[in-house]
Amino acid sequence: MNAHLNGLLIGAAAKAILLLAFAAIGFPGQIEAQAVELSGAWVLTVESPNGTGERQVTFFQDGDALSGEISSSRATGLLIGTVDGDEVTFVATVMMDSGAFDITYRATVTGDAMAGTVDFGSYGRGTFTGRKVQSSPQ
Repeated sequence: MNAHLNGLLIGAAAKAILLLAFAAIGFPGQIEAQAVELSGAWVLTVESPNGTGERQVTFFQDGDALSGEISSSRATGLLIGTVDGDEVTFVATVMMDSGAFDITYRATVTGDAMAGTVDFGSYGRGTFTGRKVQSSPQ
């Protein structure tokens, strides 16, 4: 076999191996976002129609299901939501003086940080950022 033909066969074999590898792990640009792990304490800074405020959140994540607790200086409540890749959506039901009130949060998570929007229903919309609270070593 001449050297040119041998080189073509080796090149074709290398391409086949690369195609199989990409098929197994995904093609560049088509690899899905890595799942995030939100469980733990977070601090959210919310920009709302009433100004800026902080929320303390504890998330409990089980696969793509999310639950937890949220509190601020004005209200406390429970939350439920979902995680889809690096996207998170949750609804916090907080108890106000006027009764239960639902607030919807949507965000993109990057590492131990998130940023997104807040929907206060008829009270307007806002934005927020969040950071995971690092626990101190014991």
